[in-house]
Amino acid sequence: MSDANKADLLLQRVQRRLKAAAFGRSAYLSAMGTLSLAIAGVLAARLLGLIPPSGQQWEWLLAIPVVSLILAAIFHNRAERTVAAQKVDAHAGTHDLFLTLATLNSSAGEYQPLVTHAAEQSAEKIRSADVVPFRIQHQLLRLTAAAALLALVVWQVPQLDPFGKVEATLKAEKQQEEVASIRRANKSRQEQLKKDVQIDEERSEQIDKQIEGLKSAFREMKPKQQQSNSKVLQSQRQALNDQWKMVSSEDLQKMLSQQALSQQFGGARAQKMNEWLKDLQQGKTEGLQKEMEKAKETMDAMMEAKTPEDRQKLASQLRKQLQDMKKFSSEKAGSSELSSALDKALKALDAAAQQPKDGESSEELTEEAMQALKESLELSREELQELARSAGDIQKLEEAMKTLREAERLNQQGQLDGEQCEGCQSLEDYAQMYKQMMRGNPGDGEGMGEKGFGKGGEAPEDNSDPEGYKDEKSKTQVQAGKVLLSIKTKEYASEKDFDPNELRQYQESVTTIKAGVQAAIESEQVPPGYVEGIKGYFDKLPAPVSPATP
Repeated sequence: MSDANKADLLLQRVQRRLKAAAFGRSAYLSAMGTLSLAIAGVLAARLLGLIPPSGQQWEWLLAIPVVSLILAAIFHNRAERTVAAQKVDAHAGTHDLFLTLATLNSSAGEYQPLVTHAAEQSAEKIRSADVVPFRIQHQLLRLTAAAALLALVVWQVPQLDPFGKVEATLKAEKQQEEVASIRRANKSRQEQLKKDVQIDEERSEQIDKQIEGLKSAFREMKPKQQQSNSKVLQSQRQALNDQWKMVSSEDLQKMLSQQALSQQFGGARAQKMNEWLKDLQQGKTEGLQKEMEKAKETMDAMMEAKTPEDRQKLASQLRKQLQDMKKFSSEKAGSSELSSALDKALKALDAAAQQPKDGESSEELTEEAMQALKESLELSREELQELARSAGDIQKLEEAMKTLREAERLNQQGQLDGEQCEGCQSLEDYAQMYKQMMRGNPGDGEGMGEKGFGKGGEAPEDNSDPEGYKDEKSKTQVQAGKVLLSIKTKEYASEKDFDPNELRQYQESVTTIKAGVQAAIESEQVPPGYVEGIKGYFDKLPAPVSPATP
């Protein structure tokens, strides 16, 4: 390196250190300022409740060093070459030698080589680090203390809410999340319901085909072919039973077996629910559909309400309508899906009925809530249609099984004739015809005749005694073994005819069997069309006769 460059290099190094020192000093001041503002902001947000917890995103603290560096870059002092020369002269005591050198290019005179030579000699003895030393220990300690104080404030200062703003914001956020959850749940249920509807429609078609097959089987019945008739009827009964088990459920059976309450309990509201129940038990939904249409009209009017008073009034009316339908769905219809859809509608209504307080965010929440309410009502309507379809399928199957039961009874008596109901079109026609045949209405016989069902009465008897009858009693054949009951004559048995131990076991067995009939029917899901016949069979078991206590 030539001697002519030593002085210039010294000035350049000093100038760079001056710039770095100025930038560091500005960054330190900016960091302390932003940390102070951050501490004040956190205290204000926590103690005054200005910002809800959800809005306190601590990621913004990472912006403090970035902001400090940007401010330092903008506002730090720019060190000029002359300032660096002054610093060197002040440190080395060279009496403006380096300042003269820094301005030498703009000066004229023969002394320039002398100045340059003197500056070069002095530069050999001067270190730039001595001219501008970096002392940052105290600044770093202060920055660390300020950052620690900020962290302490963030983690230890409790959240207060003196003006109730945090509570209101939290409530709105909770409702917003609930509305979003309702819409997601509605969308998911809509997709699942489409699949269920397709399956149920196919099942309903199968049921209709099965019933048509049953009617065709009825038309093929022959009075003298009881055994072949029985096989066909047995096959039809098994097919109907399988379909019934696929459609039936505990809640659905409970709904179909409910009785309407007296109007005096609940007044008009109870009467309205009774009508809904009767319609639904028949697979109809006209009453409930009308109620849902009224609810939709109320919702539309609520959306178009111009004053908060009108809005609240319509919201109260809509809430009552939804509550009535939800009460019916949970207590009468027994449909958890319909009840869930109406419950979502009520929650969406609560969110939509809130008065806007913070401008755009509340208006957005209201719009989302009204959309969720609309979707929930539409889902409720579809759930109701699905429930009515299932109820209608159950009714058709039970009607078919009852009619089949009547046909089986007639077949056992040898009276089942498909030709007698050639004009029958529906199951009701077959059922009515079979009932008439069981009562004997189609027959013209007088009893004891060759044809017809007869009118009953006693058969003619001849009580004369042309050959001299003797009133005798036959001797009973007695075999070895235990005898539970022996009736030797037509008179009532006496106590000596009973074995007390065996009789007691018999009584317990009969009682156990009768008590278990209903439980067995429920556990095996026996279709209602067969329940009466099963119970009747066990009811015909003779009641045990209790022996007199010795």
